[in-house]
Amino acid sequence: MKMSKNISKTLLIILFLIFSSLTWSNENNLSDYYKTIRCLVCDGQSIQESDTEFAINLKEQIKKKYEKGISFKEINDELVLIYGEEISFKPSKNHFLLWLSPIFIFLIILIVVRKKYIQQK
Repeated sequence: MKMSKNISKTLLIILFLIFSSLTWSNENNLSDYYKTIRCLVCDGQSIQESDTEFAINLKEQIKKKYEKGISFKEINDELVLIYGEEISFKPSKNHFLLWLSPIFIFLIILIVVRKKYIQQK
């Protein structure tokens, strides 16, 4: 009898630890995701850091959607659709030309300056 009570207590503790770790894991996932979403009211803060009404409401909406089983990618796509690309700290990959254009401009200037220098000699 004592043995079965100890086993049942141990099983209850193990189940509690498993469920609490799953909850903790979900909270960590949400917290990490909140860091990738920009607060449009604040200057350069994520909604994780911000205490504005906008950030609090957005966190609640994201949490509700996540608990319904919607993936972070789908949530992010919806936020970008509603608020535009500036809502995300991680811009989409189709902006590579925008990010690489300063390098291209610098290379073009280097080529032009080099040709002018060679022509003067």
